[in-house]
Amino acid sequence: MRRYLALELPSPVRNLKIKEDLDLQIRQRELFRLRAKLGPEVTLTIFQPVIEPEEGQLCAIFIAPGENHLVFRDEVAPTKLWDEWYREYRIRSLGRVADIESIEITEAEVIYHWCYSFANLYESGLHYSGRQDRTGVLYSSSWNHMLNNKPQVPILLRGGYRRLEPEIYYGDRDAAEEYARSL
Repeated sequence: MRRYLALELPSPVRNLKIKEDLDLQIRQRELFRLRAKLGPEVTLTIFQPVIEPEEGQLCAIFIAPGENHLVFRDEVAPTKLWDEWYREYRIRSLGRVADIESIEITEAEVIYHWCYSFANLYESGLHYSGRQDRTGVLYSSSWNHMLNNKPQVPILLRGGYRRLEPEIYYGDRDAAEEYARSL
């Protein structure tokens, strides 16, 4: 049984949230398709919350110059109805269930385009953009895989994080998209 700190959202609010989230995923995909492939080719160490369901675990990282594309098997929304609706919208609009979060990497920092976990509880999963020093480590801190270079206190209080060992591939966002559709 999953234990969440979330209540079911009224359907108009839930549907608006789902549409906004998917619009941001589409914007992120387009940004990385058009972005000049410049920067270091590095793989960061990824941690996910212990409370994350196995279906939402990171399964692959695609590396391209100055970017990483993290492919998570699924996103498991905080309530049953939200999860069912969100999965249906993802399949219809993105052609996949898997989640992809793409980050830009420079010599000194990581740039999060609509995938920064700034002020999130695990269940909130609000999309922010931001920059942090590159530490070599990323923490997924929400059900929809918002990222940060530091562990978040609410996750630490709920059991902490576990390190994942995903498959590593060389490829851009399009390669990550193709892989995600095959899951």
